[in-house]
Amino acid sequence: MPDAKIFAKEAVNNGRQREIDVIKAFSIIMMIITHAIDELYPGYEAHFPSVVIDDYLAQSVGAQGFMICMGIGIVYSRAVSPKTYAKRGAGLLITGQLLNLVRYGLPTILVCLFKGSTAYKAEAFLVFSSDIMQFAGLFFLVMALFARFKLKPLMIFIISIICNILAMLSDGHIATGYYGLDQLLGLFISTETESYFPLMHWMIYPCFGILFGSILKRVKDKTKFYGILILPCAAIFALYYYIGIGYEQPFFTVFNEWETFTDVKLTDALMQLPCQVAMIAAAYFITLKVSDNGMRPVNFISKNINRYYCVHSCMIYFLFYIFEYILSDVEVTAAGCYIMAALIIALTSFIVWLYDGYRQKVPPLAGKKAVYRDIIIIALSVIICIWAASGTAVYPNMYNDYELM
Repeated sequence: MPDAKIFAKEAVNNGRQREIDVIKAFSIIMMIITHAIDELYPGYEAHFPSVVIDDYLAQSVGAQGFMICMGIGIVYSRAVSPKTYAKRGAGLLITGQLLNLVRYGLPTILVCLFKGSTAYKAEAFLVFSSDIMQFAGLFFLVMALFARFKLKPLMIFIISIICNILAMLSDGHIATGYYGLDQLLGLFISTETESYFPLMHWMIYPCFGILFGSILKRVKDKTKFYGILILPCAAIFALYYYIGIGYEQPFFTVFNEWETFTDVKLTDALMQLPCQVAMIAAAYFITLKVSDNGMRPVNFISKNINRYYCVHSCMIYFLFYIFEYILSDVEVTAAGCYIMAALIIALTSFIVWLYDGYRQKVPPLAGKKAVYRDIIIIALSVIICIWAASGTAVYPNMYNDYELM
């Protein structure tokens, strides 16, 4: 029976949760640094701090925290109708497609023009690929179904476990022989394409966030609640890293086989959940010493987390193409990588701040104008993919180390 000193029978903790804002801000900043290491620092394996960040920390406390917070945010949101979730999901899918056009399609076309050759055009097929925005959009569509059938948080979490098991059973066994179709399937299960966050593998994280958020809303003494959780969760955190990094075994593989980060298995995912709870608990105790003014930068990042993701991602990939095809003789050092990461964070913050002001003055597109915009985004994506696929036999993705041939 729940401790009456900690839990209430009804929802009593309905306000803004500072610790969740901290984890959201931490997740996106970590993501920016990780992407800078991945895309701009080819020799990071020789730099121990970068290995720790990119190969160890990011494998369990990066995107996972982003998604768990998304699930918690769903619980704390006032808009909970199936129609609202479906509209949100469709919007995120369009946003993700626009992002792919800008960060993959546009620079590839510019490279082909700059080089005077279409030899690089296969890279534009990455426009049709699965990333975190596609995952989020699909998950909100699934949430529309959950809301339609009025499923409880525990049942939602159980369904996510079943989906992960089914995805594990199908992983590596489904291939149609047509790359584009395999890439489409990669939105849902892992295929040998550019499929970083397949829905069935990764939905366990936001579903856990929904379960955790539903519990958190009934907590009336958060200090006791997190005080009870932090030590056992931290112990699991340490044990998971000790076994996963120190021993070769088939259960915890994300640290040594980076591809299993994308098609995450249930054994890794279940261990990562208490890792995230330990992070949330630590964030709570840290925020006890932080003033409201001190939380303002964190809150700004937290409420704009999707914008941070989109803006920084475009910067990262444009810089990647510049170093890959224009400044190919320049060797990026560790210091250069982290200076660029800091500048990207600063410039992203400035652009997001400007965009906030713009949105207050100019209302977003609605009605037929929004429909026309969406049609244009989809049509451009299809046209670019047809162009990229014509006469191409090999498509760059994470499984062939993005080689063109």
